[in-house]
Amino acid sequence: MNRFKIKGGITGKILRVDLSAEKVRVEENKYAERWIAGRALSSWILLNEMDPTTKWSDPENYLIFGAGALIGTIAPASCRTNIDTINVFNNGKGSSNVGGHFSPEMKFAGFDQIIIKGKAEKPVYLFISDGKAEIRDASHLWGKSTYETEDILKKELRDNKIEIASIGPAGENLVHGSAIIIDCGRAAGGSGVGCVMGDKKLKAIVVRGHNSVKVAHPEEFLQRAYEAYQKIIKRPTAKVFRKKTLAGMVYNDSEQFDDLWEMMHSTKNSQDVHWSREQRSRIMGKEGVGKFFKKVQACYACPVGCQPYSEINEGKFKGSKGLGYWINSVMWSGKMDVTDPEASLRYHLRANQLGLDGDDSSVVMSWAFEAYEKGLLTKEDVDGLILTWGNSDAMLELQEKIASRDGFGDFLADGVVAAAKKLGKGSEKFAINQKGQDSLDPYRVCKGWSLACATSPIAGRHMRGSINIPIAFGPKGVKFNPYSYEDQPPIVFWELRAKEIEDITGICVYVGTWSGVYALEPSDYVELTNLALGINLTEEDFMLLGQKGYNLEKAFNTIHVGFKREDDLPHRRFFEDPILSGPHKGETLNKEKYNSMLDAFYELHGWDKETSWQTRKTLESLGLSDVAEKLAEVGRLIE
Repeated sequence: MNRFKIKGGITGKILRVDLSAEKVRVEENKYAERWIAGRALSSWILLNEMDPTTKWSDPENYLIFGAGALIGTIAPASCRTNIDTINVFNNGKGSSNVGGHFSPEMKFAGFDQIIIKGKAEKPVYLFISDGKAEIRDASHLWGKSTYETEDILKKELRDNKIEIASIGPAGENLVHGSAIIIDCGRAAGGSGVGCVMGDKKLKAIVVRGHNSVKVAHPEEFLQRAYEAYQKIIKRPTAKVFRKKTLAGMVYNDSEQFDDLWEMMHSTKNSQDVHWSREQRSRIMGKEGVGKFFKKVQACYACPVGCQPYSEINEGKFKGSKGLGYWINSVMWSGKMDVTDPEASLRYHLRANQLGLDGDDSSVVMSWAFEAYEKGLLTKEDVDGLILTWGNSDAMLELQEKIASRDGFGDFLADGVVAAAKKLGKGSEKFAINQKGQDSLDPYRVCKGWSLACATSPIAGRHMRGSINIPIAFGPKGVKFNPYSYEDQPPIVFWELRAKEIEDITGICVYVGTWSGVYALEPSDYVELTNLALGINLTEEDFMLLGQKGYNLEKAFNTIHVGFKREDDLPHRRFFEDPILSGPHKGETLNKEKYNSMLDAFYELHGWDKETSWQTRKTLESLGLSDVAEKLAEVGRLIE
């Protein structure tokens, strides 16, 4: 296996926290020489140290905050924090990734990774500063929103430059679809990471550092970082990002965006993907959500900026303000067919305050709306709410109920699979999930999006290779047609490896390979990483490391849950129920063609087509013999 002699970039320190024992300790980062940093390193720690019988709610479960190799340097958009744990929806691999300023401050405070286990007896927060850490009482913060938590801590500590990762009432109440919020508006969603943090009674992590990150070759790195900045700011899309944000660019109400909308949107609990231009104009046109935007904010070291800061200064939501309104934010409202821009923005901002994952919560909410439409739930069952499509008041009230586990909100708080199991009556037929986790994404139109979401090791989330428009980079000689089953596997295979190395470096995908600006590519990451760390990777080496990291997540799922090929199939709705309206009316996924696409995807990975499990031959060729042995120990390796 490859080992890296790292001379810069990383701090070389890991902070371990045991909340049960109320102890903290610092250790040398012995994993960096193999996995460098970020998500791959955290995945290895989980796979290597976690007993296969451990469940998400056990004290032995880890919650790991990982900083990428380029975090804290001047590499453009080096801002992302990876958060890894056991997924609350299925006990498989849980992972989330979030921007902002937390991760750089964590490096300045002296740590590459923070590994938290155990459970506190009472609410606590973790204070980390310049190589030291303390577990402090947070009883006065319990029950507070994420906004309130940040305000209180900054006043108490008399320092506005601290960075905070916190949970809101949703995480405290162990709502499965809970997020961890950074900068009062950047959400680490998916896998129930906020629920895990709440289960540990950890209200917040505060980081403050006064150190710097040293690089191996300062002059050369400075020049290469400057060149990367220039690549980004010269892209025409960077200017659009600054002015409109990605949500405004993609969810435009003009004719040219008709098809992209259909590929990325779903309405009425995924019954449909279509909104008319009139409906789109209402939410994203001149008088839509954009009229509340005041400015655009950027994450650490980002030359673009894509997060709008919005304020509602009149009407029933007067006083609502905060960061962000993203592509997914439109999809949340679309799930319940809500086109009211003020309600949609309020829903987004309130999710951040409550620490509620808008992706997961909107899925279980729209399931309830459909069950109500079908007469499976009555007005009395849902606490007197009228769950009719487009009812924004019901959407907002139900959001509050879920976060507080109040009445019918408690019925929904464990996610759509649990809710459908409790209700029965055939409601599982429209409980949209992947590997047990509520799944927001559309699957029928863009076949690469479908393949990547369904096969994602973190269960139905699109940031593991999904693609719906031609990528600027990628496998040479491969054509791209979003509607073609044949074209997708090599593109998804390329993109999931590229995303892994973006998470190893900590560079944001929105200036990189996945979506939006399309400026930086793997060759940029390699050069920046080599100069910062003092190593000598080729682009092929780095992409191979990305493949290895992805295989760690796959192995974790196989060992801990035993996921097989059937778990990589989309929900039955997408095969059985045709799209209701619009240009793609009548379309479903073709099961035979999807399975052929899946065969090709497994072949690229070198996995067994019948089970989807990894083979000894492939793992050994990747230098992962120790992973093969772990799989063999539980009888889930193809020899």
